[in-house]
This record gives sequence, C-alpha cells and structure tokens, in this order.
Amino acid sequence: MRTGPRRQQILNLLEETGTLNVGDLADRFSVSVVTIRKDLDELESEGLLQRTFGGAVFSHRSRFNKSFFERVQMHRQQKRAIAAAALGYIKDGDTIILDAGTTTLALAQLLKEQVKSAFIITCSVPVALELSSAGYDILLLGGFDRYRADKAFLGSSGFTADKGHSTPNPDDAQIKEAIMRVADETYVLVDSSKYGHNCLTSFARLRDVDLTITDSHLSISKAKSLEAAGATLRIVEVRGTDLNSEHPPGKKRNTLKIARTAGSDTG
Repeated sequence: MRTGPRRQQILNLLEETGTLNVGDLADRFSVSVVTIRKDLDELESEGLLQRTFGGAVFSHRSRFNKSFFERVQMHRQQKRAIAAAALGYIKDGDTIILDAGTTTLALAQLLKEQVKSAFIITCSVPVALELSSAGYDILLLGGFDRYRADKAFLGSSGFTADKGHSTPNPDDAQIKEAIMRVADETYVLVDSSKYGHNCLTSFARLRDVDLTITDSHLSISKAKSLEAAGATLRIVEVRGTDLNSEHPPGKKRNTLKIARTAGSDTG
C-alpha cells in the first residue's frame, strides 16, 4: 500500500478506536515499525494526531479540523488554478517560503515541474517531501526570523473585508506573521470557499499582503468589497458551477478588472 492511502487508513482507525499501537499498525499494514513511526511522526507534524510512547492518540487539533488528506481533495480545481497563477510570480534563483497548507502544496507540485533552481524554506513536511526530488536547496524549519526571502506564499483559512486573512490556530498565525516580516513580497493563496470565514486569529490585513490570489467563484460584489478594504486581488478563471455567484445561470458575468503587484508581468 502506498504511503498516502496507508496514512489515511491510520487516521480512520484512530477515529474509530481513539488510540493506536505501533506494533499493531506494522502488522496490519505489513510494513516495518520504523515506517509506521515515520507515518505517525509526519501525521503529528500536521496536527492530525499526538504521539505517545509506542503509539498515538487524537490531538485536540485533529478533532476540530478535517483530515489533511480530505482537505487536499476539496476544491482541487480552484487550488490548482490558483497555484498555476502563483507560479508565474516565481523565477529561477528565487528564495521562497512556502507555508503549510493544501494550496501551497499544489504550488509545490507545479513548482518542481517548471522552475529549475530555487531555495525553498518551508514549515510543511508534505511540501518538503514533494520538492525533495527536484534538486532544490530546502530548509524545513519552524522559525523564520533569522532568514529572508524574495517571496512568500501563504495559505489562509478565511478572509473577509473587515478582518483580513485568518486561521483557527494562534500558533499558525504567529508563523505566518513571522514569514511576512522576512519576505520582500507576500502572496496569499486562498480559494473562494474561504470567503466570509472569520477564524479565531487574524494574521494579516488585506492591505498588508502584496497580492491575494483567489478564483472566479468569488462574486464580483464580494471582490469589490475586498478591494475597497485595501486588497490587491488576482482572480483566476475556473470553469464549472459558480457556487458563490450572485448571477443567475445562463447570464454572462462581467469581467472584474484584476490588479497586479508592481513588477509582475505574468498573466
């Protein structure tokens, strides 16, 4: 069994039983104890479980968050389109910071196919693993204040005109704030389903982000309210049902004029 499906089954078992044993898991999946320990360590790094001596239990965070693997599948088309747009702002030789999250993971998947050389700083194990075969220099760490970067790409759990970008985890907010302090340019990658969510901790005002990239399922009126609050938006076209549209089916939607950051000439 491949790593991803095995880890999803581990999480399913944890949900059913509330506790896991390393030896039992190794027998169940016919893999080594070392492999299972690595699985549990990386699932813990995503906040999906808490390691114990010889096993794992639910973490408090995992009870209130969808599984990382489930979130990867949600709004995949939008995330892929947003990641493709973000890729246009990266050039060979850049030092970039990639935040933890499913949209930044989508960017990492495209990055290794298109950019020959880059120095990557990340706090995300999945991002680091995704890029490990690309030949990049990679720093996997939790503190950023000693470093600098040309560009940072962050995820967001919610964005509104009054509260800006936010996350349910205060520790995550502190990491994002630290990233913004050391990056010359900050891009937030957020699909339109996150609009209107005021999470526990705000980490950036809209005007403090160089560019927020989202998708065309965001209605024109919502986009205008964000711009009025100081956001610089890039809205990428995504085909399919416009879940947030305020326009009836069959009626042609006006094209919102997109603002870009200074010096960005990509489409």
